[in-house]
Amino acid sequence: MTYVTNGLNKYENFQLAYLRWSGTPTLGTQMTFTVDQQLPSTFITSITNNTQINLPPGHYFAQAYIDYTRTTTSQNNQFAWFVNGSASGHYGSSDYYHYNTCDVAETAFTLNSSGTLHLEITGVNGSTLTLNNPHCIAIIWRTNK
Repeated sequence: MTYVTNGLNKYENFQLAYLRWSGTPTLGTQMTFTVDQQLPSTFITSITNNTQINLPPGHYFAQAYIDYTRTTTSQNNQFAWFVNGSASGHYGSSDYYHYNTCDVAETAFTLNSSGTLHLEITGVNGSTLTLNNPHCIAIIWRTNK
């Protein structure tokens, strides 16, 4: 990827990973991941226990989209990205008002050395939602440093 900043051309290697996530959305649960595709090359080092995404140094932006079924409006979950074990970015949640899927968790971060990324359920209201697999997706963008 090339872009211009302050009149100078800046060249960065841009990469993207598309993953599916699943699991039982109970409080404190880390969601599991399956890598569907990485473009143009592999940058996800590995996924430990199917939950911890191991990443090399770089600048990142990650989004997680939820798709679910619930039987009452009181079934709600909140979820967030964790970078190296600490909550990061904007929390996502099920729609409290319209009985629909609507929200996304997202974070932007920089890793100066290798690190981990995981998605965790941080809040539960009512009974457990049913995730609609394979429609819960995550996208991770990376540029090299």
